[in-house]
Amino acid sequence: MKNALMKLVYYLAEKGKMIGINRGRLKAMLYPAYRFVCYVFYVMGGGYVYLYHVEMPVTQRCNLRCKHCIFMMPYFKHPADYPVEDLLRYMDKLFDAVDSIQIFRLLGGETFLYKDLNPLIEKALASPKVKTVEVVSNGTIIPPQDTIELMKNPRLIFQISHYGKYSRHAEEIKAICDEAGVKCVVRYPQDKTWSYFGDLHFRGRSDKELRKQLKNCASICRNFLDGRLYFCPRASFGSKLGMPDNPNDFVDLTGDTDRKTLKRQIFELNQRRFIAACNYCDEGTGAVESVPVAEQM
Repeated sequence: MKNALMKLVYYLAEKGKMIGINRGRLKAMLYPAYRFVCYVFYVMGGGYVYLYHVEMPVTQRCNLRCKHCIFMMPYFKHPADYPVEDLLRYMDKLFDAVDSIQIFRLLGGETFLYKDLNPLIEKALASPKVKTVEVVSNGTIIPPQDTIELMKNPRLIFQISHYGKYSRHAEEIKAICDEAGVKCVVRYPQDKTWSYFGDLHFRGRSDKELRKQLKNCASICRNFLDGRLYFCPRASFGSKLGMPDNPNDFVDLTGDTDRKTLKRQIFELNQRRFIAACNYCDEGTGAVESVPVAEQM
């Protein structure tokens, strides 16, 4: 049963657009379906905790300045790397607390600006709870050979977000990966849709409006920032840029909270009907604007 339900979530999340499901309808059904699957696993599966997609940023540094970056990287005045020792410790805590992660993604900023990437890749691949490891780059930096060797693992997918002329080494990197046997996926500008979710001011929406908003948001990707598992990147990075850091929006894995409590807290995070960060965002509402992919500041 578990495998069938996981395949259902994967099918909706990764294949829905490809088989012609309307984007609006797809987004409206995705989060409720995921929340239901997580509920079934936890309640009927003896506390089994399932995360579909976790993104762990390794650095705030990026060599592009995309105006509408979903992580808001250009707006950090003093971008920094996250210490590798901390990230490895947080990964241990997360992998211990959950029972399954479908996709664990390492990204930036620009991932290959981070010099200690290899131990993080090794740690993710070493966990039997992680089904797929993804590494994401903007195609501007050729990965070092030792990283290429690590990425040959069949459980790893290397994704290049191709931003046209800005991704100056994308095709060269793809050729290197093909020759080395690395599973490399290139997402071209025409494959992507970028949106502007508005600035970080408070919207003042009612609880009813926020529940409707989150249902239409389709947020099933959690952001693992500074040892906190946030509901979404808007909540995590917004909290670093002046938005209130509400405890309702994350699970803190930096302390000594026991495994049973963390499992319950992660389950409850996946059951949220709305979070505080929704009131600082327009995703899931009619106010979202389509914007050019990777428009530079």
